[in-house]
Parts: sequence; structure tokens; C-alpha cells
Amino acid sequence: MQEVELRVNLYAVLILLGVFQGLFISIFLLNRKSRKVRRNFFLGLFVLALATIILEILLNYTGLMSRVIFLDNFSEPLVFVIAPLLYLYIHSGVRPDRSIREGVHFIIFGFYLFYSLFYFLQPLEFHAQSYLFSFFPDQWDGKGHSVFNADPLYIRRYLNEILLLHFLVYLFFALRVLFVEYTKRGISFFTLKEHELGSYRNSVIHFTIVLIIFVVVKLRFGRDLGDFFIASYIALMLYFTSFMIIRRSTFFFDSPKKVSEKYGKSSLSDQQKDEISSKLKGLMESEKYFTKNTVSLLSVAERIGETPHRVSQVINEKFEMNFFYWLASYRIEEAKQLLSGKEKEKYKIEEVAEMVGYNSKSSFNKAFKDLVGLTPAGFRDSSGP
Repeated sequence: MQEVELRVNLYAVLILLGVFQGLFISIFLLNRKSRKVRRNFFLGLFVLALATIILEILLNYTGLMSRVIFLDNFSEPLVFVIAPLLYLYIHSGVRPDRSIREGVHFIIFGFYLFYSLFYFLQPLEFHAQSYLFSFFPDQWDGKGHSVFNADPLYIRRYLNEILLLHFLVYLFFALRVLFVEYTKRGISFFTLKEHELGSYRNSVIHFTIVLIIFVVVKLRFGRDLGDFFIASYIALMLYFTSFMIIRRSTFFFDSPKKVSEKYGKSSLSDQQKDEISSKLKGLMESEKYFTKNTVSLLSVAERIGETPHRVSQVINEKFEMNFFYWLASYRIEEAKQLLSGKEKEKYKIEEVAEMVGYNSKSSFNKAFKDLVGLTPAGFRDSSGP
């Protein structure tokens, strides 16, 4: 096909940087350690899908697609994974203890991916003219060039309407999950105070804005001429996501999973590790041994009749965190219960710190902020009446 004149402007630069930002975020969220946290896995896929979609929009907008016309509409099926991935990210983050059938949410994507073969398998001239029709209509030759029907079920003809309905359904699902959790915690959905559910709520708000821009653009421009507005906002959304990740250093992991290589020559069997793991859980969950302010690796090992080295190995390998983070996770979880219960105002922060095993308020505040993302006082204020 005849190459179109390239267009490079502020929108193109903004979208290009958004693509790189999205790829950067997804690499970190989907690395071997981070993706073990389910919400990170879904968020990583969500960001990767967005980056891929706006990459195609960038190619279309700048005219570069005319140089690589075989990539025409390569990301289109991904529009049907965006909403399900957002919903699964929110569900796995807000309700990590509740499993759901994840695969069913991608049935529509799978069907449309297969259906898209009717379009993808058309000759290059068909793709070239389809591209010109959508983005440079004055250069379109007015001919079809298809060798068979590219849209036998007329799905592509009504794709925008179908996609809008798809988005709205999943927006409803996501909001329902959030509203139930906000109600349970006694927090206003529109509160400006920093709270645990804030990142999930903000994701839904951004998604809603994208949906509004999508509707306005399609009504105003038709075809795909205004897609660069959608891509520009998505790019800004990816910048915001990066900022939030950097701001909250514990975002990637539920815990710092740093496993030491010094256990490589250990003779502990898997059965022995399971037995020690069970003893440790019983010690912490049943006896609440973590509330003692003299707890150490040595005292824990002596308490369950093991050596410190073996206990340290099991904590690192089975719980995927070091001893101090493992201990803090129990203490902070207990503190959260005290700070969100009916008698949450009964205790001062210093008293809560002492009750869960800390010798100083500053150490407690730092640990709480690292694990929860809020100060103890901030968490108590956000937990409702």
C-alpha cells in the first residue's frame, strides 16, 4: 500500500511513553515472585493488555501502521480481557480468601479471538484499505478486497455497542464487590482519607472515566479516528499507577520474599519442613506467641524444639519471608483487629503496640505502615464507626 504521511505530535509522544511505562510496570508485576500474589498477576496482565492496545492506537494514529500493515487490528481481541482482568484484580485484592472460577471470565475473549481469524486471514490489501477507511478515509479506494466474509455474524459491525455492554457489566460487578466491602468496614466510598481500599476504588474510577471518553469519542468521531484521546488518558492512568507503586514500596508483595541461598545444602525433607511449619502456625495462631515482646528466632526455635537454623529455613522457604517480617505479619494482623473492632477507641496506639508485642510506638508505626500502607491511627480512622 502507499505509505501515509507520518504524524508525530504531543499526543503521539504521550502515548509512546505510556506504552513503555505500561510494559515496565507489567514486567515487575508479572515476574516470578510478584505474580504469586494473585492481585499482582491480574493487575500485571491488565496493564500489559492496556499497553498493547495503546501501542496499536499509536501505530494507527502516527501512520506507522501503513509500514507494518500485517499488524492491522492485532490487539483488538484484547479489548475483551480488560474489564474481566480489572474485576479479578479487585476481587482478588479485596476478597483474597474467596476463590472464584476465573476462566469463565475469558470465554468471550476466546470466542472473539477465534472469530477474528475471519479478519486476520484476509489479504494484506484488505487490511491496507480497512486501515485507510478507518483513519485516512480520503485515501480509501472504496473496494472490499476480501476473499471471504470478514464479519459473517455482524459482530464487528456492532463491536462498539457490544464492548460498551461488556464494560458496563463488569463495572457493575467490580462496584458491587467494593460497595459490599466499604459497607462492611463502615467507610464512605467517596472518602478522601487514605485507606486500604483506595487503590481499588481509584482503579474503578479511572476505568469509568475511560468508558465515558470511549462513548464520547465514538459518538463524536465514529470509526476509530478519536481513539488517540482514549489512549492518551490510558497513558496518564499508567503514569498514575507507576506513581502509586513507587509510593507504596510493599505494593508488589504481601511480604518481602527474600529466600537465602545458604539453605541450599540443607538436609531437611519436605515432610520435616511441613511438620515444622505446622508447629510454627500453631505457636502463633493458637498460642499467640507473637504478643510477647521478647520473641526472637532462638526463643521460637526452643519453644517448638528445633534449631534456629532449621526454623529460619522453614520460615524463608514455606512462608517466603524472613523471620522479622513473618513475626511482624502476625503482630500487625492482630493490631488491625484491635483498631477496627467495636472497642477500637478503647486503646491508645501505644497500648495496642504493647499488646501485640512491640516495645516502642515508633517501631510499631513503621511496621504497620510498611505492611498496611497506613499509619495505625490512619487505619483506625478509615475503618468506620
